[in-house]
Amino acid sequence: MSLFNELKRRNVFKVAAAYIIVAWLLLQISDTLVPALHLPDWFHSGVAFLLILGFPIAMIFAWAFELTPDGLKKEKEIDRSRSVAQLTGQKLNYTIITLLVVSLAYFVWESRFQSDRVSPAQERHAETGTGAQSPENGPGPGVSAATSDVPEPDRKSIAVLPFQNRSANEENAAFFSDGVHDELLTNLSRIKALKVISRTSVMNYRDNTKNLRQIGEELGVASILQGGVQRAGDHVRINVQLIDAKTDESLWANIYNRQLTATNIFMIQSEIAMAIAGALQASLLPIEQKRLETIPTENLAALEAYFLGKQAMARRTGTALEEAVTYFEKAIQLDPGFALAYVGQADSYSLQTDNGNLSPKQAFGLYKPLINRALELDDQLGEAYASLGLSYSYLGDRDAGEAAFQRALELSPNYASTQHWYSTFLRSYGHYDAGLIQIEAAIQLDPLSAVLQTNLGSVLGALGRPEEAVAQFKNNIKVHVDNPSSYWSLGAIYWTHFGQLDEALVWFKQGLERNPGNAQITAWIGLIYLDLGAEAEAERWINTALELVPDGIFSNWAKEMLLLFQGESTQATEYAGKVLRQDPRWALSLADLRNQDLQSDLAAGASARYEEQFPVLFNNDDPEIDRSNVQAAVDLSLIMTSLGQSERAQLLLDRSLDYVASTSMPRLHWYSVAYGIPQQVQIYALQGKTGKALEALRQAIDNGWRGLWWYWLEHDPNLDSIRDEPEFQAMVAEIKLDMATQLQRVP
Repeated sequence: MSLFNELKRRNVFKVAAAYIIVAWLLLQISDTLVPALHLPDWFHSGVAFLLILGFPIAMIFAWAFELTPDGLKKEKEIDRSRSVAQLTGQKLNYTIITLLVVSLAYFVWESRFQSDRVSPAQERHAETGTGAQSPENGPGPGVSAATSDVPEPDRKSIAVLPFQNRSANEENAAFFSDGVHDELLTNLSRIKALKVISRTSVMNYRDNTKNLRQIGEELGVASILQGGVQRAGDHVRINVQLIDAKTDESLWANIYNRQLTATNIFMIQSEIAMAIAGALQASLLPIEQKRLETIPTENLAALEAYFLGKQAMARRTGTALEEAVTYFEKAIQLDPGFALAYVGQADSYSLQTDNGNLSPKQAFGLYKPLINRALELDDQLGEAYASLGLSYSYLGDRDAGEAAFQRALELSPNYASTQHWYSTFLRSYGHYDAGLIQIEAAIQLDPLSAVLQTNLGSVLGALGRPEEAVAQFKNNIKVHVDNPSSYWSLGAIYWTHFGQLDEALVWFKQGLERNPGNAQITAWIGLIYLDLGAEAEAERWINTALELVPDGIFSNWAKEMLLLFQGESTQATEYAGKVLRQDPRWALSLADLRNQDLQSDLAAGASARYEEQFPVLFNNDDPEIDRSNVQAAVDLSLIMTSLGQSERAQLLLDRSLDYVASTSMPRLHWYSVAYGIPQQVQIYALQGKTGKALEALRQAIDNGWRGLWWYWLEHDPNLDSIRDEPEFQAMVAEIKLDMATQLQRVP
């Protein structure tokens, strides 16, 4: 008899079929019971392992034994004439049919009813109503106003909680444990297969009493790493434990006892990062493994200075950023080959444009050489490429900036600052939808960051969703009471979008209380008073800004506007020159010099100035217009008309109108008052389309436009063709009355 027929006679095939069906059903039952009974994940894996192990055993028994009326007997001991194998086979047929029916019923039930099953997190989401947007409450921290779903966290997502400092008091090593923690995050951020929550968010959980399940849900991660650092003399002890946030199950743990050297610190971090990747089954690319094994510095004192610099930079105040620069300088002096220290110092300068008193030009002059040096030392630093993208943003080099940010995302996919700065870069060219995608990606990595949540509000405002923006800012203020950025941003939207200048002053001043001495915000407050017609109060604030930072771009620009308001156009031009030395593309200061040139019959000189800064506008065939140059294109058209190049002027106006019509040009932007009145009003006025210009102006006023209204309506030559119209003069009188009324409400 052939082997096949013998297997068939002994019912081995039928036993195999029955076993497979029963095993499948048991696995489905296990899959249901594990989450329902909060069983550990290994339970389901154990069931599968036992079933796989049992299959060959069942096959051996089916071959070697037969079930008879007298019990289980070895097959070789049974007389073939008295064998009941055929009868047993019929019983197995009935059993298999029954099992197939049960399996089919389970499959139908699973497909029909379980596919729409709502997870516990989704049930909580629905019960609390977080899917609906409210101008009062807005989305919670870490929840985008544009997103309502709360998906289950990726199994390869992780939050590294602040490490406990277990050193003796005399070691004074609290900064050291934070530094080790921060650098481990940097290493993990380079692993593409992982989702790693950024430092800003995890630091909120230092010494908190929340359990790991709560933390995991709030940060949107499946696993959490806890650890401690003990420094004693020339030795360091680091213990870490990786925990499943949902089940509290320990996934991996280790203790590292090493001599205290910079090399050992980096080696421990590398080993931890690779162990975490292994525990979470996250594959490491060869280039990622090579990066993890890199030793940035072997100088322990330089590493400690770097740790202190990173921690000072994280505080984001002007004083702290200056302190950070000093620490990074020390690290570089101790180890001139420490590439990360150059990046830290560069970012400390860059951040002072918003949080300190450096102009963009000053910051650029300081940080660009540092970034270049960092990349000379190590061209695999994603953090350096992100900072490089910022420098190209200042230079207006869109292609180079795009390439730098893409490289940064490739090298450090979990570095939230890359998405944050990339979002700002994209918005500067009018790509608001793409900017929203990037800022939301940054928030996924850093959900509790006050800065990112503020930027989300700004993007929403730029997309024409001001009510959502207000809700976002107010919600962020509730969570981050002492962070000034949301106060200033909220003041900006009331000023530039809703035209509620009295309310704007309240928020700007509250923000200034939380970061006193900020010349930029002091200057903005002065400009709001100027819009309200309170000249003396405006002058006091603007002069204070100049005293704080005599060379600051915002304080000098505000002084330029004050002098124009006072009719001192010659002196205003001097300050316009100071502004343009800091930022040669600053729209209103360029226009101020243009106006002086046109009055002096120097249109050719004005044209040369614009060509130097915006060469693309002088492309005769196809001038490319975007957010970064649309106001310059409109202003340039008046110069072209003065030079007798009316066709060129018309081309610029037509292209500008096409761009403005195709996008929602925002007024909610820190520098939006430099763009001021909607471009449609200027374009129609320059084209001689009086009716359309007045209609666009009426719509702008009704929608809340007020920013620098007096400059545009009383000084800007772009509107000369409609300035004598009775309807225009009536609208000017209307705004003056509104400003006087609002000024009375200012406390």
